[in-house]
Amino acid sequence: MNSSGETLSRSIIFGGLPAELIQRLEKSGRTENFGKDELIFLEGDKGDRFFFLIEGLVRVYKAADNDREVVLRHIRPGEMFGEVILFDSEVYPVNAVAQRESVVFTIKRSVFLDLFRDETFMRFFVGNLFKKLRNLTDRVAFLNAYDVEERFFLFIEEHYGLKPEVQVDLSKAELAEAIGTIPETISRMIARLKTRGVVNWERNELKINVEYAKSVIEKLKPE
Repeated sequence: MNSSGETLSRSIIFGGLPAELIQRLEKSGRTENFGKDELIFLEGDKGDRFFFLIEGLVRVYKAADNDREVVLRHIRPGEMFGEVILFDSEVYPVNAVAQRESVVFTIKRSVFLDLFRDETFMRFFVGNLFKKLRNLTDRVAFLNAYDVEERFFLFIEEHYGLKPEVQVDLSKAELAEAIGTIPETISRMIARLKTRGVVNWERNELKINVEYAKSVIEKLKPE
């Protein structure tokens, strides 16, 4: 398992900070463990801290009518969540629950604001914040540029490599969220590709016709 310091130094927001500032952050926070389906915070709770996921998976969602959940995103190790309370809101606008057994590192808002008075810390933080905005812009471009099948094979190539058999550590719902679609669309796509002998997904094992996947990705490359 990664340490909290490693998680902070590899994060988009705090990556590149001098070691002494990472150590200050690490000393000012604490590590907490959450069991599967354990609530981390509720929508409307007063927010006095934000979080980094060290290990596990966290589901961020809003409650809808008829006790339904609208899943906004899944937080993976190394990612920050609950950060809206730093500048934008005094309460959490969403719910967060541990999708699996998870380890998180928490930092109090007051500690962060004290550190923000440090010119070096502020410069790195603001610079990294702009990097995150660029990443979000790239994400929107990615969703607009490719259809679901193309995004699916690009994701598999990037995270697992194109191989005849891949061990996928995500559920179909989690993968759907990762490529910007819904589980029903993923299920229909998998069923369609299965009838054509292109993919077969049973439990955590995904079998792929590698030549087909490569042909899809090859068409996306600029000439």
